[in-house]
Amino acid sequence: MARRKNMKRRRVILGNTFRLIRENGMDNVSLQMIAEKSNISKSLLQSYYPHKSKLISDIVRNLFTTLGTQVDNYDQIEHFSPYAHMKAFIYTIGVLGMHDEGLDRIISQAFTNSDTLDNWGVMLMDWVRDEHLFDSVKATKDELESGIAFVTIGAGRLYHERKKYHLTAEDLSNYATSSLMFSFCHCSQTEINKALEDGQKIIETADMENVHHAIDTMFDEGKEIIS
Repeated sequence: MARRKNMKRRRVILGNTFRLIRENGMDNVSLQMIAEKSNISKSLLQSYYPHKSKLISDIVRNLFTTLGTQVDNYDQIEHFSPYAHMKAFIYTIGVLGMHDEGLDRIISQAFTNSDTLDNWGVMLMDWVRDEHLFDSVKATKDELESGIAFVTIGAGRLYHERKKYHLTAEDLSNYATSSLMFSFCHCSQTEINKALEDGQKIIETADMENVHHAIDTMFDEGKEIIS
């Protein structure tokens, strides 16, 4: 019972923090604001989350997991390569942030804060393992982990400066996917072109309204959360 109550309160805290950040931006949300929104004292909030960074990390983890589940459900995705799958995933992150100011605040924080950025890399690697995406790829474990770390940092930088370079979500996903394939997985240009084309086919089947709804409701009662 104690564990259930603990998770119920964490769900409320995470949901309220997520909404406050979407509305106000990271720097304009304090622990006191989160506590008041959650109808608890600041000291009780800090017994769950001593620092805002841990809160942000958990929000990013849940966002990442929700996006991964949605991408896995895109039509026909199982018929394409792991590289095409990854392109669709990176595209989804990019297009959501570029068209939703609130989500952009959270995604930008994830890509610019060193602690959170490290978590993105770890979570992306966990997702790759859980989905067995690269089991058949020739790259070694070290090459794959290095490549994913490189892609995470590089894609984050490009996302953050996308207006400066006039980048679209498709540009971002193409650069990240081709970099991983060429520099770390030893793929030919023909293989890269095929993966990018197949990734575009996956993207064209995506229902972004469903993806948005899943994100909007990811902390609702009954939804599994990570904390």
